[in-house]
Amino acid sequence: ATELKKLDSVLVGISHSKSRARMPSSQGDRYNYLSRLYAFSTVEPYELVARSGLFCFGFPDDQDAKSHDVGVGNEYNELTKGKRLELYGTTYNCPNIHFAVSLIEKEGDKNKLIVSYGVNDCVPRFLQ
Repeated sequence: ATELKKLDSVLVGISHSKSRARMPSSQGDRYNYLSRLYAFSTVEPYELVARSGLFCFGFPDDQDAKSHDVGVGNEYNELTKGKRLELYGTTYNCPNIHFAVSLIEKEGDKNKLIVSYGVNDCVPRFLQ
């Protein structure tokens, strides 16, 4: 594999994974969704150079609710919190369904990314 320290730059993406089968939950059997970041080289053969573990994006919190960001203050925010991720008997403070839609470099700060994603197929969110 290519060593990260030798690369001038990498390309970054987000993958979206669905559980292979419906999983039992307090709300009936359902699929669960998780994400992962990955990086690959910018030259052929475009080798994978890094990948994160699986994770989930969160719900808006009280601090978010005070802002005027897209997706914050939406009356459906509280309703979506009823569908939390449940895996093997543990409930997590993140949505059962989330789907990253875009990943962009922050203007003026190449060390930061902005991710837009949907929460439980209901409300939009941005994350920096």
